[in-house]
Amino acid sequence: DALAHGGLDRLVAFSSFPDSMSHHLPRHRSSVHDSLFSFRLPDPSPDAAGSRRGFLYGFVFNRQRQDERLPRGGEQKSVVILSHAPYSSLFRLLLQILGPLCFDIGHTALTMVASHVAAWPAPSPGCPMELPIGSAALRVHLPPAANDPGPPPALLPANPSVPYGLFHDADLFAAFRGLLLHLWTLWELMVVGEPILVVAPSPPQCSEAVAGLVSLVAPILYSVDFRPYFTIHDPDFARLNALAEGEVFPPMVLGVTNLFFLRSLKSVPNVVSVGSPNPNSTRVLPAGGQSPASANGSNGTPVRLKLDKLAISKFSPTGLLNSIKLRREGPLSLMTEHKEALWSTYVPTTKPDTSVLNRLIDAGVSPRIEESMSVVNNEILRRHFLELTTNFLAPFGPYLRTTTPLEGSSPFVDPPLLPPFHADEFVNGLASRGPGKFLSKRMKSNWLDLYRKFLEGPNFMPWFRQRRSAAEQDQLRLWRQARMNVDIEKLMSKMSELERIDSFNVIERYLLKEME
Repeated sequence: DALAHGGLDRLVAFSSFPDSMSHHLPRHRSSVHDSLFSFRLPDPSPDAAGSRRGFLYGFVFNRQRQDERLPRGGEQKSVVILSHAPYSSLFRLLLQILGPLCFDIGHTALTMVASHVAAWPAPSPGCPMELPIGSAALRVHLPPAANDPGPPPALLPANPSVPYGLFHDADLFAAFRGLLLHLWTLWELMVVGEPILVVAPSPPQCSEAVAGLVSLVAPILYSVDFRPYFTIHDPDFARLNALAEGEVFPPMVLGVTNLFFLRSLKSVPNVVSVGSPNPNSTRVLPAGGQSPASANGSNGTPVRLKLDKLAISKFSPTGLLNSIKLRREGPLSLMTEHKEALWSTYVPTTKPDTSVLNRLIDAGVSPRIEESMSVVNNEILRRHFLELTTNFLAPFGPYLRTTTPLEGSSPFVDPPLLPPFHADEFVNGLASRGPGKFLSKRMKSNWLDLYRKFLEGPNFMPWFRQRRSAAEQDQLRLWRQARMNVDIEKLMSKMSELERIDSFNVIERYLLKEME
C-alpha cells in the first residue's frame, strides 16, 4: 500500500541504485560487483489515526554486472527490504541470503524467504533473537525501541556489544579510518544537532558513515533527520535547494555520492568526505568497503596504528601546507579529486583521546585479519564514545532520580515529584561543580559551551522528556510495589485511631484506582 502512495515506488527505485555505474569496476570482459547500503525516506502514507507514520528504512542488495555484450556495457539490479523498523543488523544479514538467491533462482526466492519471515515472532527491541530462515538461523540483538530511554545516564553499560542505540553494527573504524582524529569533533556536531553533509564515492560508503555518526551518540535519542543515501529525486531536495543566500540550513545529516550537492547545498556548514573511490575488493562486506592497509608488520600480522600516521605527534611543513590548501579550496576540491577530509567552522570542545587511538590495531593486508581486527577496533571506539556520552549526560542524573518510601513510613501517599529542571539553574550549578574527572581530562576550558549548545539544540528536549517520563513511570512502579509489600499490621500498630481512619480512606482510594 505504501508503494502505491504518491509515487513512493519511484522514489524507492531511485534510492536503490548508485547515481551511476561504478567507474571503478574491474575492467574485465565480464565482472560482477555486489554491494549493500541503506536509505531512509519520509513515509507519506498515514497511519490509522490519519497522521504520518514517520520514516521508511530501505536496505538494498545491489548487483552491478559489467558485460561488453550488453547494450549499455552493463546492467544493475537491486533487491530491497522496506521497513518502518531500523533493524540494520537483521536486514543486512537477511539481504546477504536473499540478494544472491533472487539473482540465482528469481522471484521464487522472494516467496520462499517471505514465508519464513512471516513465521517469525514479533520483534523484541533491545533483546537478542534467533530467527529461523530455512535450515539456518539469524542471531541478532535488536536495538532498543524508540521510546526506550536506555540505561540511566550515570550507569555505564557493562557490555559494549549490546546495542544502546541505532546502527550499533555500523563499522566506525572502516567508515572513518582516514579521519579518526576528527571523530570527537563529529561526535560533538551530532550531539548538538548541527547539519552535516557526508560525501562518499559510493552508496555503501556514505550510508555506512551516516549510520556510524548516528550510532556515535548512543544512548542519546538522535532526533535530527538523517538520510544515509540522499539523491536529487528526494522531494526534500527541492526545498533544500531553494534556501535563500544566508538562510540557515536545517538540522539534517545527508549522505550523498553526487558531487552536484557540493554546489546546490553549499550552505551546509559541515562537510565530511569519507571512503575511497578505489576499494580493493568487490565482495559484500559488513561495512562499507575495505580501507587500504598501512603500517603493516613485515609478515602481514596486525600492528598498532602509529600516531604519526594520524598526524598527531609529528609536525610536518608539507602536512601543514596541505592542510592550509585543503581548507582554502574547501569541499569543492572534491570535484577534481576525492580525499578524506572535514570542512567545518565549528570549534570543538572535546580533545581526541590519544589513549584510545593508541589501542587501535592496523589490520594488515589479509581480508580475514582485516575483518577480525575491524571488530576489535570498533569495540574500542564504541566503548569509548558510549563512555564519553554517558559521562556527558551524567549531570542530568539528579533530575531523573527515583525515590522509594522511607523505612517505616506509609507508602499510601503520592510519591514526591521529580526535581524541576531549569536550564539556567542547571548551567550555573554545573559551572560551580565542574565537569567531573572523566570529562575534565578530555575537554577544553570552554566545556560549558557544549552543554549550552546541547540544551538549545534539537536532541536535548526529546531525550530529556523520554528519560523523565521513564523515571516517573519507574517511580510509580516502585511505590506500587512498596504498597503491595507493606506489613500493614506493623504499620498500623504505630498509628493513632484517627491516623488509622485516615489511612483506611487513603488505602480504599488506592484499591479503587487499581481496580479501575
